[in-house]
Amino acid sequence: MASFAFWPKLGSAYQPEFFWRDIPVLLGMVENITRIATIGFSAIMLMSWRTPRQRSGLWIYVIGIGLYVACQWIIVVNPTGWWATSALGFLAPAYTPAIWLLGIGMMGNHSMIGRLARPHLYFLGLAGVFLAAHISHAYLVFTRI
Repeated sequence: MASFAFWPKLGSAYQPEFFWRDIPVLLGMVENITRIATIGFSAIMLMSWRTPRQRSGLWIYVIGIGLYVACQWIIVVNPTGWWATSALGFLAPAYTPAIWLLGIGMMGNHSMIGRLARPHLYFLGLAGVFLAAHISHAYLVFTRI
């Protein structure tokens, strides 16, 4: 949600026409398929906060969302500053989802579909592939600016 709110204000490098230009087709396909699969899988996992791991996951999720929003806000507020123009800052909207996705994975304990054992492991695997593709994509864009 934060991405959609900040997207128009993040600058030209983050706009779809620039961000998706010259990205290898296979990378784009892997990124989009695993993005959809990760979201879909999170929708079929039952979340809970009963165990210490799940409560930690909730805190990691909340902290991760906060960092995700903060890193984008800094880019919007100072688009020519160090954070926005460095690899660390430019790529932050791509790598900070790792934190909140980990939190979701830690909270997921059962699946709504049949007897799928340990759905959080499938979720984390999909999220890992998505993040690798998404961060690679963002890095390719960063090398063009």
